[in-house]
Amino acid sequence: MRASVCRQLLASVAGPRRPTRAALARSLFSFSDSTKAPASVPLTHELFGLKRADHAQVTADDIKRLAALVGGRVETDPQDLLQYNTDWLRSLRGSSPCVVFPTTTEEVSAVLRYCHERRLAVCPQGANTSLVGGSIPVFDEIIVSTSRMSDVIEVDGDGGTLTCGAGCSLTQLEKAAESKHLYFPVDLNIREAQLGGIVAADMAGPRTARYGNLHGNVLGLEVVLPDGTILNSMSTMRKDNTGFDLKQVFVGSEGSLGIITKVAMACPPMPKHINVAMVYTDSFDKVLQVMRMTKEHLGELVSACEFMDNEAVMTVKKKYLSVWGVPSKPYYVLIETAGQCDTHDEEKLRRLFNALKDKQLIMDGQIGPLNYDDPTFVERLWNINGRILAALSRAGNVYHYDVSLPHSKQYPLVEKLRTELGDDIRAVASFGHLLDGNLHLALLSSAFSPRAADTLDRLITEYVTAAGGAVSAELGCGFKSRNLGASCKDKAEMKLMRQMKAMLDPHGIMNPYKVFPDVM
Repeated sequence: MRASVCRQLLASVAGPRRPTRAALARSLFSFSDSTKAPASVPLTHELFGLKRADHAQVTADDIKRLAALVGGRVETDPQDLLQYNTDWLRSLRGSSPCVVFPTTTEEVSAVLRYCHERRLAVCPQGANTSLVGGSIPVFDEIIVSTSRMSDVIEVDGDGGTLTCGAGCSLTQLEKAAESKHLYFPVDLNIREAQLGGIVAADMAGPRTARYGNLHGNVLGLEVVLPDGTILNSMSTMRKDNTGFDLKQVFVGSEGSLGIITKVAMACPPMPKHINVAMVYTDSFDKVLQVMRMTKEHLGELVSACEFMDNEAVMTVKKKYLSVWGVPSKPYYVLIETAGQCDTHDEEKLRRLFNALKDKQLIMDGQIGPLNYDDPTFVERLWNINGRILAALSRAGNVYHYDVSLPHSKQYPLVEKLRTELGDDIRAVASFGHLLDGNLHLALLSSAFSPRAADTLDRLITEYVTAAGGAVSAELGCGFKSRNLGASCKDKAEMKLMRQMKAMLDPHGIMNPYKVFPDVM
């Protein structure tokens, strides 16, 4: 593959000087084209038979007072509220009577202070892209949206840091980082996701092994506590060993301890050249051998190594890519490099490709944009990975699980589910981030069934716990996995988490019915 042609193709898709997956993986589709209308989604508390906690009822006077605190920026129209009350997968729905839109930290503080005094439950929300129901109300919690707190405050090219409001989207942050030749280290398929929610859920993505998780990349946070107190921990210094690192408590807290309003992130230098390969193989054991050789041959150049099975890829092809001749193969591995020398990086990837073929570990594959006449090739290559859940959701109800497992234990779980589950489950698709042991499971059914959900929860939790894994790898527990997370935690850990919650949020108003199990 000629490097000059590769550069030209990447530039035509992503714009000048930005051959990154983040730009190449712009969403072609969203869940807005789902066949399931928000109004048809059942109410969460009715579906799961939940009892409302002892919070005050929201009154018309409460809404009037909240509106006064935020300059009148409150949504109360029932039809417009549906999009804020319904989750991204369109499987859960709350009944909040209003959405409050603060634009400053002081407004967030005033809103939470009022809710604390009135004991009104609050549901923090950004872009509402949670896949575990973490960003929507369960009952009538007041939704506090940080989506209008979207200022990029500073980008420091020398220090390699970016400071911004919680409502900044990934697309916005990538452009801001690029302006100073930096790379924003978080990459998710949902481009509209906002940083406050990403940090609150401790989301990761395919490049965690290369760039680290959020606990390492978040340098500073500003958080409004449940009583309205503003906690300013906004240092941009990479070294700060003065006392407890309190900001880490809020990374992954999922809105249960407060609302994140500002974030300072570490950003590495922008890679100059991206190369991509997709290879096909006929067993999961060979998938793991491909991963091992990828690490051995590419070393620090490898930025992602993604696995997808036939069920996942063919579902995407059927729903979105029917005109593209992606072959039907048992397993697919997507490999990406990010470096500074195009010819050197490309040659190392090509040597890996040839070595895999020589050892008969792969059936075939493609390196980069082989079809020079198709400027969307690279974009579509990555979008296969990003469209799996969307494609399945268009065919019915999706039970989605996001687990961490030792590599050797991953696909046996997929095979176990395919063997043991009944007719309720029509398909089991799997995909994941090989470099960090993160496996995603997407199970398709005609409609949601509490019985099927309980069976899946039990089977998957028992398997993952016995294997020493975690039932939530990168999406958080939210509502859907609130009763599963405790199985992977020591009892002392859960007790301490409860104590911290009670100390910071004595009235339990922050994102109730999430994170913590219903029964200890």
